[in-house]
Amino acid sequence: MSKSDRTAAIVDGVLRLTVTSGAIAAGLLIPNLLIGLEKPLDIFWKQLDKRERERELRRVVSYMKSRGLIRGDYEHGLVITRQGHERLKKIDFDNIKIDSTAAWDKKWRLVFYDIPESHKDNRQALTRKLRNLGYYQLQKSAWVHPLPCRDVIEKICTHYEIEKYVSYVEVTYIDNQENLKKRFNNIFKL
Repeated sequence: MSKSDRTAAIVDGVLRLTVTSGAIAAGLLIPNLLIGLEKPLDIFWKQLDKRERERELRRVVSYMKSRGLIRGDYEHGLVITRQGHERLKKIDFDNIKIDSTAAWDKKWRLVFYDIPESHKDNRQALTRKLRNLGYYQLQKSAWVHPLPCRDVIEKICTHYEIEKYVSYVEVTYIDNQENLKKRFNNIFKL
């Protein structure tokens, strides 16, 4: 893991911890609190002794302040700025996933869209996101997935501001569903 990737991972971890538990102050005072952030970062973090962890954390906090992600000082507490919250939103959106632990309820989830050319970038981003989530492309603007994911699709459409161009449908039968079962069987054990 390169130093910039490591710094980004630490920044993201510190921001997440701060929002969920107000842990930035605790993390600064007790650097061991940040152990367990992410696997690669966790391995790096555990290699450092207490003094090195504190130095690395101070370096990252300084970096975060210079980027406008937090404000305040080490002794009196730090506050996440609007930019910090925006970065957290982006992290959450980039990490959005469909719950693959759910059992298949014998329904197919279809996403159809007719997004105008004026929103071409958002259409392409939606297509990439659907592909990354494991959707299968039935037709140019029709995608299918076997697991419940309405809330995920709504978040994506809201993020890209394309809600009025996208439809989400649940069906119990698709004419080529045997092929789809084979396609998704490897991934979800249908």
